[in-house]
Amino acid sequence: MLARRLVFALVLCALASTLPALAIEQATGPLYVIIPFGDPGDSDPVLKHATQQLAVDLSDRHVRSAISVPTDAIEAVGSARQMCGSYNADGLLIPQLRFEQSKERNLTGFIPVVGGVVSSSGVFDRWPIRASLRLYLVDCTGVVRWKTYTTANKIHKGQNVPAGLTAITNEALAEAVDDFVNRPVAR
Repeated sequence: MLARRLVFALVLCALASTLPALAIEQATGPLYVIIPFGDPGDSDPVLKHATQQLAVDLSDRHVRSAISVPTDAIEAVGSARQMCGSYNADGLLIPQLRFEQSKERNLTGFIPVVGGVVSSSGVFDRWPIRASLRLYLVDCTGVVRWKTYTTANKIHKGQNVPAGLTAITNEALAEAVDDFVNRPVAR
Protein backbone atom coordinates (compact mmCIF):
# COMPACT_ATOMS: atom_id res chain seq x y z
CA MET A 1 0.00 0.00 0.00
CA LEU A 2 2.81 2.40 0.86
CA ALA A 3 4.59 1.50 -2.37
CA ARG A 4 1.48 2.42 -4.40
CA ARG A 5 1.25 5.80 -2.75
CA LEU A 6 4.94 6.44 -3.33
CA VAL A 7 4.67 5.52 -7.02
CA PHE A 8 1.55 7.67 -7.36
CA ALA A 9 3.33 10.63 -5.74
CA LEU A 10 6.32 10.19 -8.06
CA VAL A 11 4.06 10.13 -11.11
CA LEU A 12 2.30 13.31 -9.95
CA CYS A 13 5.65 15.02 -9.39
CA ALA A 14 6.85 14.01 -12.83
CA LEU A 15 3.69 15.36 -14.45
CA ALA A 16 3.79 18.56 -12.43
CA SER A 17 7.38 19.24 -13.42
CA THR A 18 6.49 19.11 -17.14
CA LEU A 19 3.53 21.52 -16.86
CA PRO A 20 5.60 24.73 -16.54
CA ALA A 21 7.67 23.67 -19.55
CA LEU A 22 4.48 23.19 -21.57
CA ALA A 23 3.22 26.61 -20.53
CA ILE A 24 6.46 28.21 -21.67
CA GLU A 25 6.35 26.38 -24.99
CA GLN A 26 2.78 27.57 -25.61
CA ALA A 27 3.67 31.20 -24.88
CA THR A 28 4.69 32.11 -28.40
CA GLY A 29 3.74 35.03 -30.54
CA PRO A 30 4.22 38.75 -30.15
CA LEU A 31 4.32 40.43 -26.76
CA TYR A 32 2.37 43.65 -26.28
CA VAL A 33 2.95 46.13 -23.46
CA ILE A 34 -0.26 47.46 -21.90
CA ILE A 35 -0.10 51.09 -20.84
CA PRO A 36 -2.34 51.24 -17.73
CA PHE A 37 -5.63 53.15 -17.82
CA GLY A 38 -5.60 56.61 -16.29
CA ASP A 39 -2.81 59.03 -15.52
CA PRO A 40 0.30 58.14 -13.51
CA GLY A 41 -0.58 58.30 -9.82
CA ASP A 42 -4.29 57.67 -10.49
CA SER A 43 -5.79 55.60 -7.68
CA ASP A 44 -9.24 54.98 -9.19
CA PRO A 45 -10.05 51.31 -8.46
CA VAL A 46 -12.24 51.00 -11.58
CA LEU A 47 -9.28 51.97 -13.80
CA LYS A 48 -6.87 49.66 -11.96
CA HIS A 49 -9.31 46.79 -12.36
CA ALA A 50 -9.77 47.64 -16.04
CA THR A 51 -6.02 47.35 -16.66
CA GLN A 52 -5.91 43.95 -14.97
CA GLN A 53 -9.03 42.82 -16.85
CA LEU A 54 -7.48 43.82 -20.19
CA ALA A 55 -4.46 41.63 -19.44
CA VAL A 56 -6.72 38.73 -18.42
CA ASP A 57 -8.92 39.08 -21.53
CA LEU A 58 -5.84 39.11 -23.77
CA SER A 59 -4.40 36.07 -22.00
CA ASP A 60 -7.71 34.23 -22.40
CA ARG A 61 -7.41 34.83 -26.16
CA HIS A 62 -3.76 33.60 -26.14
CA VAL A 63 -2.25 37.05 -26.64
CA ARG A 64 0.91 37.69 -24.64
CA SER A 65 0.97 40.97 -22.73
CA ALA A 66 2.79 42.74 -19.93
CA ILE A 67 1.53 45.71 -17.94
CA SER A 68 3.94 48.63 -17.87
CA VAL A 69 4.46 51.10 -15.09
CA PRO A 70 1.86 53.88 -15.20
CA THR A 71 2.82 56.20 -18.05
CA ASP A 72 1.10 59.06 -19.81
CA ALA A 73 -0.21 57.83 -23.19
CA ILE A 74 1.54 60.58 -25.16
CA GLU A 75 4.84 59.86 -23.39
CA ALA A 76 4.38 56.17 -24.14
CA VAL A 77 4.03 56.85 -27.87
CA GLY A 78 7.09 59.10 -27.80
CA SER A 79 9.16 56.49 -25.99
CA ALA A 80 7.75 53.44 -27.81
CA ARG A 81 11.19 52.30 -28.99
CA GLN A 82 12.59 52.36 -25.44
CA MET A 83 9.52 50.67 -23.97
CA CYS A 84 9.59 47.91 -26.58
CA GLY A 85 13.27 47.39 -25.85
CA SER A 86 12.72 47.31 -22.08
CA TYR A 87 10.03 44.63 -22.34
CA ASN A 88 11.36 42.92 -25.49
CA ALA A 89 7.91 43.65 -26.91
CA ASP A 90 6.45 43.97 -30.39
CA GLY A 91 4.19 46.93 -29.67
CA LEU A 92 2.18 48.91 -27.16
CA LEU A 93 -1.52 48.68 -26.38
CA ILE A 94 -2.77 52.06 -25.24
CA PRO A 95 -6.33 52.09 -23.89
CA GLN A 96 -8.40 55.15 -23.07
CA LEU A 97 -11.67 55.02 -21.19
CA ARG A 98 -14.41 57.59 -20.71
CA PHE A 99 -17.59 57.30 -18.68
CA GLU A 100 -20.83 59.17 -19.32
CA GLN A 101 -24.05 59.51 -17.39
CA SER A 102 -27.17 60.51 -19.24
CA LYS A 103 -28.92 63.66 -18.13
CA GLU A 104 -32.13 62.55 -19.80
CA ARG A 105 -35.16 62.04 -17.68
CA ASN A 106 -36.36 58.48 -17.29
CA LEU A 107 -39.97 57.44 -16.72
CA THR A 108 -39.70 57.68 -12.94
CA GLY A 109 -38.02 61.09 -13.05
CA PHE A 110 -34.83 62.00 -11.26
CA ILE A 111 -32.64 64.83 -10.15
CA PRO A 112 -28.90 64.31 -10.88
CA VAL A 113 -26.67 64.67 -7.79
CA VAL A 114 -23.03 63.86 -7.08
CA GLY A 115 -22.63 60.12 -6.52
CA GLY A 116 -25.92 59.03 -8.03
CA VAL A 117 -29.42 59.99 -8.96
CA VAL A 118 -32.08 60.64 -6.34
CA SER A 119 -35.74 60.51 -7.18
CA SER A 120 -38.30 62.80 -5.65
CA SER A 121 -39.04 60.07 -3.12
CA GLY A 122 -35.35 59.87 -2.15
CA VAL A 123 -34.86 56.35 -3.52
CA PHE A 124 -32.20 55.72 -6.14
CA ASP A 125 -33.77 55.26 -9.54
CA ARG A 126 -32.43 53.64 -12.65
CA TRP A 127 -30.19 55.78 -14.82
CA PRO A 128 -28.19 55.14 -17.98
CA ILE A 129 -24.38 55.00 -17.91
CA ARG A 130 -21.96 54.41 -20.78
CA ALA A 131 -18.31 53.41 -21.13
CA SER A 132 -16.50 54.51 -24.28
CA LEU A 133 -13.24 52.67 -24.85
CA ARG A 134 -10.52 53.40 -27.37
CA LEU A 135 -7.72 50.87 -27.86
CA TYR A 136 -4.66 51.72 -29.94
CA LEU A 137 -1.88 49.40 -31.14
CA VAL A 138 1.32 51.42 -31.45
CA ASP A 139 4.37 49.81 -33.05
CA CYS A 140 7.88 50.20 -31.68
CA THR A 141 8.53 53.24 -33.87
CA GLY A 142 5.62 55.15 -32.30
CA VAL A 143 3.18 54.77 -35.20
CA VAL A 144 -0.46 53.83 -34.57
CA ARG A 145 -0.97 50.64 -36.59
CA TRP A 146 -4.50 49.75 -35.52
CA LYS A 147 -7.33 51.15 -33.40
CA THR A 148 -10.83 50.31 -32.30
CA TYR A 149 -13.61 52.14 -30.50
CA THR A 150 -16.15 50.25 -28.40
CA THR A 151 -18.98 51.26 -26.10
CA ALA A 152 -21.08 49.55 -23.51
CA ASN A 153 -24.30 50.81 -21.96
CA LYS A 154 -26.19 49.90 -18.84
CA ILE A 155 -29.21 51.09 -16.95
CA HIS A 156 -27.72 51.27 -13.48
CA LYS A 157 -29.69 51.10 -10.27
CA GLY A 158 -28.44 51.78 -6.81
CA GLN A 159 -25.64 53.53 -5.00
CA ASN A 160 -22.77 51.21 -5.98
CA VAL A 161 -21.64 53.25 -8.97
CA PRO A 162 -18.19 51.57 -9.23
CA ALA A 163 -19.90 48.19 -9.71
CA GLY A 164 -21.91 49.56 -12.63
CA LEU A 165 -18.85 51.20 -14.15
CA THR A 166 -16.84 47.99 -13.79
CA ALA A 167 -19.58 45.98 -15.49
CA ILE A 168 -19.75 48.22 -18.55
CA THR A 169 -15.95 48.54 -18.65
CA ASN A 170 -15.59 44.75 -18.77
CA GLU A 171 -18.13 44.57 -21.58
CA ALA A 172 -16.33 47.24 -23.64
CA LEU A 173 -12.97 45.56 -22.96
CA ALA A 174 -14.21 42.17 -24.12
CA GLU A 175 -15.41 43.69 -27.39
CA ALA A 176 -12.12 45.58 -27.90
CA VAL A 177 -10.04 42.45 -27.26
CA ASP A 178 -12.22 40.53 -29.70
CA ASP A 179 -11.63 43.27 -32.30
CA PHE A 180 -7.89 43.17 -31.58
CA VAL A 181 -7.62 39.40 -31.95
CA ASN A 182 -9.63 39.45 -35.20
CA ARG A 183 -7.92 42.49 -36.73
CA PRO A 184 -6.49 42.12 -40.24
CA VAL A 185 -2.77 41.40 -40.06
CA ALA A 186 -0.42 42.19 -42.95
CA ARG A 187 1.50 39.13 -44.08
